[in-house]
Amino acid sequence: MAALIPRWVRRLIAWRNARTGELPYKQLERRGEEIYDEMYETGRPHGYLSEIKECFEAAIDAAERDGFTKEARRLRARLDHIATVYRRQFT
Repeated sequence: MAALIPRWVRRLIAWRNARTGELPYKQLERRGEEIYDEMYETGRPHGYLSEIKECFEAAIDAAERDGFTKEARRLRARLDHIATVYRRQFT
Protein backbone atom coordinates (compact mmCIF):
# COMPACT_ATOMS: atom_id res chain seq x y z
CA MET A 1 0.00 0.00 0.00
CA ALA A 2 2.88 2.38 0.65
CA ALA A 3 3.61 2.34 -3.08
CA LEU A 4 0.21 3.98 -3.67
CA ILE A 5 1.16 6.98 -1.56
CA PRO A 6 3.30 9.38 -3.59
CA ARG A 7 6.84 9.82 -2.33
CA TRP A 8 6.33 13.52 -1.63
CA VAL A 9 3.36 12.68 0.62
CA ARG A 10 5.43 10.14 2.55
CA ARG A 11 8.20 12.75 2.97
CA LEU A 12 5.67 15.34 4.16
CA ILE A 13 4.25 12.89 6.68
CA ALA A 14 7.75 12.02 7.90
CA TRP A 15 8.59 15.71 8.22
CA ARG A 16 5.38 16.47 10.12
CA ASN A 17 5.92 13.40 12.28
CA ALA A 18 9.39 14.62 13.22
CA ARG A 19 7.98 18.07 13.96
CA THR A 20 4.87 17.10 15.88
CA GLY A 21 5.78 13.69 17.27
CA GLU A 22 2.48 12.36 15.90
CA LEU A 23 2.52 8.83 14.56
CA PRO A 24 2.02 8.52 10.79
CA TYR A 25 -1.13 6.41 11.09
CA LYS A 26 -2.71 9.11 13.26
CA GLN A 27 -1.99 11.76 10.63
CA LEU A 28 -3.54 9.60 7.90
CA GLU A 29 -6.56 8.86 10.08
CA ARG A 30 -7.01 12.56 10.79
CA ARG A 31 -6.89 13.37 7.07
CA GLY A 32 -9.44 10.64 6.34
CA GLU A 33 -11.76 12.12 8.96
CA GLU A 34 -11.27 15.61 7.48
CA ILE A 35 -12.29 14.31 4.05
CA TYR A 36 -15.29 12.59 5.63
CA ASP A 37 -16.37 15.93 7.12
CA GLU A 38 -15.82 17.68 3.77
CA MET A 39 -18.06 15.10 2.10
CA TYR A 40 -21.03 16.35 4.11
CA GLU A 41 -20.28 19.98 3.34
CA THR A 42 -20.51 19.49 -0.41
CA GLY A 43 -23.58 18.91 -2.51
CA ARG A 44 -21.76 16.26 -4.54
CA PRO A 45 -20.14 13.62 -2.36
CA HIS A 46 -19.15 11.47 -5.35
CA GLY A 47 -15.47 10.49 -5.23
CA TYR A 48 -14.94 11.23 -1.57
CA LEU A 49 -15.23 7.61 -0.48
CA SER A 50 -12.21 6.57 -2.57
CA GLU A 51 -10.10 9.32 -0.96
CA ILE A 52 -11.27 8.31 2.50
CA LYS A 53 -10.44 4.68 1.75
CA GLU A 54 -6.95 5.61 0.56
CA CYS A 55 -6.23 7.50 3.79
CA PHE A 56 -7.64 4.84 6.08
CA GLU A 57 -6.01 1.93 4.24
CA ALA A 58 -2.66 3.71 4.38
CA ALA A 59 -3.26 4.38 8.10
CA ILE A 60 -4.10 0.70 8.66
CA ASP A 61 -0.92 -0.37 6.86
CA ALA A 62 1.17 2.12 8.86
CA ALA A 63 -0.35 0.98 12.16
CA GLU A 64 0.27 -2.68 11.33
CA ARG A 65 3.81 -1.94 10.19
CA ASP A 66 4.50 -0.16 13.49
CA GLY A 67 2.99 -3.01 15.53
CA PHE A 68 -0.27 -1.30 16.53
CA THR A 69 -2.62 -4.18 15.72
CA LYS A 70 -5.47 -2.97 17.95
CA GLU A 71 -5.33 0.43 16.28
CA ALA A 72 -5.33 -1.23 12.86
CA ARG A 73 -8.49 -3.16 13.81
CA ARG A 74 -10.10 0.04 15.12
CA LEU A 75 -9.25 1.86 11.89
CA ARG A 76 -10.64 -1.01 9.80
CA ALA A 77 -13.90 -0.90 11.80
CA ARG A 78 -14.11 2.88 11.31
CA LEU A 79 -13.53 2.55 7.57
CA ASP A 80 -16.22 -0.14 7.34
CA HIS A 81 -18.62 2.13 9.21
CA ILE A 82 -17.87 5.10 6.93
CA ALA A 83 -18.38 2.96 3.82
CA THR A 84 -21.70 1.66 5.16
CA VAL A 85 -22.94 5.17 5.95
CA TYR A 86 -21.83 6.43 2.53
CA ARG A 87 -23.65 3.63 0.71
CA ARG A 88 -26.84 4.19 2.72
CA GLN A 89 -26.93 7.94 2.25
CA PHE A 90 -25.39 8.57 -1.16
CA THR A 91 -26.06 5.57 -3.39
